[in-house]
Amino acid sequence: MRRYVGFAFALVLFGMIIAACTNNNKQAETPAVLEVKIDVPDHIDLNKPTKLACVVTYGGEKVEDASEVKFEVWKHGSDEREMLEAKHDGDGRYSVEKTFTQAGTYSVVAHVTARDMHNMPKKDIIAGNPEQAATADGAREHSQGRAEERHHGAIAISLSSRSFEAGKPAALTVHLTKDGKPFTNAAVRFEIWQADNKHEFVDADEKGNGEYEAVATFANKGTYSVKVHVETDQLHEHQVKQVTVQ
Repeated sequence: MRRYVGFAFALVLFGMIIAACTNNNKQAETPAVLEVKIDVPDHIDLNKPTKLACVVTYGGEKVEDASEVKFEVWKHGSDEREMLEAKHDGDGRYSVEKTFTQAGTYSVVAHVTARDMHNMPKKDIIAGNPEQAATADGAREHSQGRAEERHHGAIAISLSSRSFEAGKPAALTVHLTKDGKPFTNAAVRFEIWQADNKHEFVDADEKGNGEYEAVATFANKGTYSVKVHVETDQLHEHQVKQVTVQ
């Protein structure tokens, strides 16, 4: 009996060793990935130096010797793009300072090359207070939107503006048109956030005639940013608006 128990114990121990070796081999075979976490505020003040930063890791370890880290910045509706070279702050963090002088919505892309790999995460930010940004974006859309739609066939995105109440379900409605006709069969998603809080994503249902609707609940009073994402097999367009929650 003792001999049988000892033999059984040896088999179990052997199996555990084999399993451990197998797991180690699987972990060793898993390729390391270059990850870049962009660290840029959602809202920034005008005429004040703002730090654009990112944290670079490879296989979970901080990268202290990236080959290249640059930030590409452009204002929505403008063809001018600025490329800013970042400096290493230590602990895998790279940053550069920029002063925004014009209100509106900007895109920031971190171009990172390290370990023979490249990663380029993107984030949209609002410069100036939401009212200034909304006014600037609205003026730009009024002067350029229709011409762009006529000449380039772009999708016109119109988010219905209305007052919302905090803590109550609210209907978000967007109308899509292309070449003056309702744009249908698109995947539409609303990205919602307030200041630096967590971003929430809500999928919209198509109601017909280019209208899409989703229901969301705004937890707090104040100004929220709402980004409308429109996707098909051939395109991905988006637009950021600000809404007021009472």
